[in-house]
Amino acid sequence: MHNKNLLLYNGKIITLSEARPAGEWVYIKKGMIEDIGIGEGYKAYIFDAEVINLKGATVVPGLIDSHVHLMETALNVLSNHLGDCGCIQDILDLLKTAKEEKTEWGTMIHCIGLEEINLHEKRMPTRWELDQVVKNKLVWISTVEYHVSVVNTLGFRLLNLPFNLPGIERDEEGVPTGVLRGRANFLARKKLLGITSDETRGKGVREVFKKIIAAGVTTINAMEGGFLFHDRDAVYVHKNLKKFPIDVELFFQTTDINKVKKMHLKKIGGCIFVDGSFGSSTAALENPYTDNEENKGTLFFTKEEITTFATEAVENNLDVTVHAIGTRALSLVLEAYKIAIRKNPNSTSIMRIEHFELPTKEQIETAVRLGIILSMQPAYEYFWGGEGKMYQMRLGDLRRRNTNPFATIIANGGIIAGGSDSDVTPINPLLGIHGAVNHPTIEERVSPIEALKMFTINGAIAIGKEDIKGRIAKDYIADLCLLDKNPLEIDVDKIKDIQVLGTIKNGEVLYLSEEISAGGEEVC
Repeated sequence: MHNKNLLLYNGKIITLSEARPAGEWVYIKKGMIEDIGIGEGYKAYIFDAEVINLKGATVVPGLIDSHVHLMETALNVLSNHLGDCGCIQDILDLLKTAKEEKTEWGTMIHCIGLEEINLHEKRMPTRWELDQVVKNKLVWISTVEYHVSVVNTLGFRLLNLPFNLPGIERDEEGVPTGVLRGRANFLARKKLLGITSDETRGKGVREVFKKIIAAGVTTINAMEGGFLFHDRDAVYVHKNLKKFPIDVELFFQTTDINKVKKMHLKKIGGCIFVDGSFGSSTAALENPYTDNEENKGTLFFTKEEITTFATEAVENNLDVTVHAIGTRALSLVLEAYKIAIRKNPNSTSIMRIEHFELPTKEQIETAVRLGIILSMQPAYEYFWGGEGKMYQMRLGDLRRRNTNPFATIIANGGIIAGGSDSDVTPINPLLGIHGAVNHPTIEERVSPIEALKMFTINGAIAIGKEDIKGRIAKDYIADLCLLDKNPLEIDVDKIKDIQVLGTIKNGEVLYLSEEISAGGEEVC
């Protein structure tokens, strides 16, 4: 905890505290909120603290991102981005000048952020097409949501996947194309992430934290290890928790209860993939995909498997969460939680569902009744919602209007914790707030204050720390975010353009824009 005292004055303080909803100044003592007020009461503290003139800036609680793949984001900072590629030739052109990295298997070109639906060909490139440009170095391409990989021939050979492994895409003659989905993608990613050194991880993490702090974020939930990732990621984060500049809540993405207990962790799960994603057409639906009438998506767990996992986690008082997007997956998870609660009525576990993208009204009511926190990503609607975008292409017009039903959930008493799913979308809570307020379906739009709560107090509730963070109130940790505009007053279509002017963690200034100067000469 920071030992210096700090005084911020001449601002607009949004506290999210019922006792004092607003203020003009805040006094911080030894890393904790000591006093908040309106008027000239701050002058009692000016000789006892470092003073910052806010110059009319808005202050909100330090922002909380409830779903981040920290290590994947870190590694991807060092990778090549394919988000702007509109055809396969664009990909091949980028490969000619792509950044390279050294691995245990030799030189690798790692590319990320590809959206299959945005390619003119409406398909992934094959290994033979990649070989035309890069033949003697490993090439690995990941889609934006990590659910599909493509490797060149060298990469496919080095992976040495079992011949009959489900998810290996083949051509008409049964020859593997280099495109890997489902379980094949899970195994490939685990192997490829396993050849990356901790030195590389550290280099990426340092860059990512600069961006996280500049975004006003003071707490993240790090979803590490597991099916799409590598357990080395979880181990690295666990080893470095006390070295990170902000609070990192580690969720080990494993179903191994004993492994988590041996590490003395209190949280388990994250992207435990009960189903896949809409982008890869693997989220488990009741009815077929609009653009593929033979496909209803995939369940990666049986009812018995997910129920056993949930029950054991709740029995051990571990906070637990799993990934579920489509209606079939949500039914499986809700039933599992219902059984876990019935068997362990006195458990202190916090239960969550990650994503919760396409629930029915009945599933929303069940989740609220069970007290399940819904960890959702409002920026999905900014990127994929609305006419002509991915949700509509995959799901059709009727279902895309029902994705991410924020207003309905809140109206039913549900708690939504906001996250980015970085780096599927950027760590940018203001973009998430914008996405929730400007949902393409008008009926599902929420007020700016409800959206702000998703990334503050609701994020704190989701980790059981609502008594010490998520608000600006006396005896709360002094985690603050300084903004150039008030998100509760600005035109809602401009929320995403609000700039972060400063980030304060435990009373320590981690970032301060040149627009906000330290020094209290004006008050003396």
